[in-house]
Amino acid sequence: MSGQAQNTQQQNGTKLKHITITVIFEGSALNRDEKIAGNILSIKKLKRGDKIVSFIGKPAIRHYLFETLVKACGWKPAEVTAQGDVVQFDITKDDIITSPELDAFGYMWTHEKSGITLTRKSPVCITKAVGLEPYKGDMAFYANHDLVKRAIKSGQNADPNPYSKEEHISFYKVSFTIDVDVFGRDEWVVESCKYDEGQKKLSIKIDVGLMKILEGVEKKSSNGGEEYNYNCSTIKVQKVGSKAKVIFELNEEEKKKRICNILNVIKNGLCAQSSGEANTIVPLFLIAAPVRVPAPIFHSYITIYCDTIRGVHAIRGISDCLENGWREGKVYIKENERLRWLDKEEYKNRDEYKDKITENWEEFLESAGLGKQECNQQQT
Repeated sequence: MSGQAQNTQQQNGTKLKHITITVIFEGSALNRDEKIAGNILSIKKLKRGDKIVSFIGKPAIRHYLFETLVKACGWKPAEVTAQGDVVQFDITKDDIITSPELDAFGYMWTHEKSGITLTRKSPVCITKAVGLEPYKGDMAFYANHDLVKRAIKSGQNADPNPYSKEEHISFYKVSFTIDVDVFGRDEWVVESCKYDEGQKKLSIKIDVGLMKILEGVEKKSSNGGEEYNYNCSTIKVQKVGSKAKVIFELNEEEKKKRICNILNVIKNGLCAQSSGEANTIVPLFLIAAPVRVPAPIFHSYITIYCDTIRGVHAIRGISDCLENGWREGKVYIKENERLRWLDKEEYKNRDEYKDKITENWEEFLESAGLGKQECNQQQT
C-alpha cells in the first residue's frame, strides 16, 4: 500500500487489515471431472495418505463466490473479449473501478497482435475445498425416463439414455484470504496518457492502435504528476522513462463495501449448482481473523474429530490457531449444532479467552478496520 493511502486511513481513524477465513461445509459432488468410458460422470479426487478424498477446485469456488455476489450484492460481470482461442477480460471496457470482479479476482490480459500483457494478482485468494471424509467408490445410475415416456406418448420411438455418476457426500474445508494492499489498487505501464479538459476525457494509449477512453474525468492536481477524480476513485499518471504509469486507486468507502460484500457472502453461504443439482456451500463452522500477512494461517490447523461414543463431529485445532503469531486482533468463531469446538469449555476457563475470541461478527469487522455502515450495505 502506498504511504499516502496509509496516511489517509490513519487520519480517518481506521486501518484496514488483511483477513483470513477458514470454513467447513457439507457438500455433495460439487465439482465434476472428465467422463469415464463415455457415460460415467466422475468427481475430482486426490490421494491423501492411504485414503482417496474428493475436492472442489479453486476455479469452481471462485465461480460460486462470484455468482453469489452477483445475485446477492448486484455485482456486474466484467466484459470479456475473444482473441483466437483465448477468452479474456476486456480491460479496454472495464477496470478495477468499474468492475468489482476485476478488483477482487484479478486478471491476465494479452494483446493478440503485439503480445503486450497486463496482469493483476487476485487480492482474494482461495484454496481448494478438500474433502475431510474418504471417498469409497459410491456411484449411482441414472436415465432420462421421464423424457422417454413423453416421447412414446406422442407416438415417437425413444429409448432411455443411461449414465452413471460418482457420488460423494462429505465435509469440506476451504480458506479465503483478502490482501488489502492489492484490493482497490492497480497499476499499468502504457505508451502514453492524454487528458482533454474540455471534454473531461482521459485517453490511455495501451499500445499502438489500442486505446482505453475514460469519460467524466475531473483533473485534481499536478503535484508530482497528474491526478484525476474518476467515479469512486483517483487516477494518478506518472512519467516512467518514455512511457506512462497509470495508477487506479479506489476510494476507501467503496473498497470497504466491496470487502464487506465478500465477507458477508462467505459467512452466509454460496449458491452452487453442479450437474443440474442444487447445492450449497454454507458454513457449518467458520473461523476468521485480521492477520499481519495475507495467508490462510488457520487452514492447516483446523480438522474434524469424530466422537464415536456421542455419535457427533467436533472441530479440533482452534487452540493452535489462537497461538499463531500472524494473528492480529480477535478471532471470530462461528459454530453450528452439528459441528462444535471440541475443547471450548476447557478453553473458556482460561483468562485469555475473552482477549482472543469473539462470537460477535460486527466486533470482528471493526477489528479488521471495516465499519458497520459499509458492511450493512448489500448493494455495490
